[in-house]
Amino acid sequence: MSDNKNYMLIEPERPFDQMIPERRRIIEAASSEFPRYEYNANTLARKLHPSVQHVLVKDIQNLNGAKCYTFAPDMSEGTDELACFRAGQYISLKLKIGDSELTRPYSLISSPKEALGGKEGIYRIIVKDMQDGFASGYINREFSVGMKLDISEPAGFFNYEPLRDAQTVVCAAGGSGIAPFMSLAEAIADGTEEFDMILLYGSKTEEEVYFKDRLEELSKASEGRIKVIYVLSDEEKEGYENGFITDELIQKCVLKGSDYSLFVCGSQGMYDYMESVAKKLGLPKRRVRFDAYGQYKLAVHDEEFISQYKDKSFNLTVITGYGVEKTVPARADEPILVALERGGVTAPSKCRSGECGFCRSRLASGEVYIPLKTEARRQYDKENGYIHPCCTFPKSDCRILVNVEEPKVERKVKDMKKKERIMGLVMAIIISAAMGVAATFFVRLFNPQAAAMQPLGRMMLSNVGLSLLLGIIISFVLPLGKLGKNLAQKANANPPSFKFTLLNSLPISVINTVIIGCLLSGFGIFMARMGVKRAAIGAALASGAPADVAAQAGAEALSHMPPFPVMWIISFLQILGPTLVISYLLAVILSPIVSQAVGLADAGAEVGKSASGKDE
Repeated sequence: MSDNKNYMLIEPERPFDQMIPERRRIIEAASSEFPRYEYNANTLARKLHPSVQHVLVKDIQNLNGAKCYTFAPDMSEGTDELACFRAGQYISLKLKIGDSELTRPYSLISSPKEALGGKEGIYRIIVKDMQDGFASGYINREFSVGMKLDISEPAGFFNYEPLRDAQTVVCAAGGSGIAPFMSLAEAIADGTEEFDMILLYGSKTEEEVYFKDRLEELSKASEGRIKVIYVLSDEEKEGYENGFITDELIQKCVLKGSDYSLFVCGSQGMYDYMESVAKKLGLPKRRVRFDAYGQYKLAVHDEEFISQYKDKSFNLTVITGYGVEKTVPARADEPILVALERGGVTAPSKCRSGECGFCRSRLASGEVYIPLKTEARRQYDKENGYIHPCCTFPKSDCRILVNVEEPKVERKVKDMKKKERIMGLVMAIIISAAMGVAATFFVRLFNPQAAAMQPLGRMMLSNVGLSLLLGIIISFVLPLGKLGKNLAQKANANPPSFKFTLLNSLPISVINTVIIGCLLSGFGIFMARMGVKRAAIGAALASGAPADVAAQAGAEALSHMPPFPVMWIISFLQILGPTLVISYLLAVILSPIVSQAVGLADAGAEVGKSASGKDE
């Protein structure tokens, strides 16, 4: 016990009254800034998904008709390390060529492990010389070692997923489409990925086979997990398959009855071909993956659009952030994104094939064509006028909102609905008045008895008055404007296009014409029959006949005429065709004028109303 020390005795004595001043001294010496803490999740998200990565071109390797670029982090610009990625993903290069600001996606060919070296981490891509290639030609001509460049975070979904994909993956590559498979092969060889790859690499000639030596090295390093078969279409050589990547070749390379996935990367034409191959193989959709192939080119699937809009050009009015508005020309055979970039508009983009949705913008007005193969929008976007400019083609002059939801216009939805009601009422009055005049003319033309029994002026006044009354009632009772907008929405027509006007005018003209024409013809026949009856009674009384005999004479006069319903139907059918044409033409011609007059022009862009007319 004697060895135990009494720490209370050896602790230096500190008077209690000095403890508070000591604490105050420490507090006053500390920084006045409030301690900051960042959640680990936010730190991780910023590392995985940086808004921009600043890199340097570290190395350039010349290939046959292509170049391989190695990028390293540019620490002088604040990028200390590169974001990690999954094998099969791509990066998007931000370029400024003349007055055009654009992006181009390129698949990473390096292993994910190579990006994890901090300041020593690297990305590698391959850029092939494309005929008339705007960006690829600039890159291969202007890029040099040491050049500074901004790139995006790694993106894309062309990666191996054990929960979805089979253990064996047949990879079909065409030309420079070998890029993502190089990354996947590197990842298999270094243990990052664990699946078996059967790589079918298609090229025209042996000279156009990229990275052949490296593929052989990876195949040996993987201890049999990577198998490479080269397919040449334009020449026959020993050790190579000849022709194309077919279902027969795939079945030859896999064990009969075995389960496998099919990954495809190449040209747009190759994708169309491989879709039919996948169907012949009977593979379920979850087992087939296509890489984003970049800018969509109109093909045989789009023949109807091409034949109708070939060589046509339109104007795109673009509203960007801060309300900046610019008008640029656009050809119908090129995606809207290309026209924006050529016009100097900085538009967001990554994959350029409709997959990522990064370029999502709002179509405030105009008509566009979206190929079925690139349609990847959410249902909400389809219903509310959002498009992916990278794979959308103009069919008319368009108004597009880029990086901004609405232009700087303050309008209330209630106010806009009031203007819609005013427009509906004005159109009802115009069409109803025209219907009254037209019905009077055609009733007198097809029914001489009605013309003889009632003066033109009185008949015109009564028909126009009755038409106006019916038209006003119809405009308040039936939602004709909503029916027109719904009809236009189903046909993907947006204001102020002519197609929208044609469809939007149908309900108000047809329904008004049918209801008013039916009642006016019935009213006209009724008045004509009463006129015949009154004339017969008057003639009998003038001849001295008693009142009951005169009444009998009136009834007998009516008996010589067809029944009232028959006369009514015949009269209605006689005037229906001509009045329909007149009312529809009036609606088509006058509705844009009335819309402009009441302030409904571009309503969709100004108050958040979609092409469907729904409020957001």
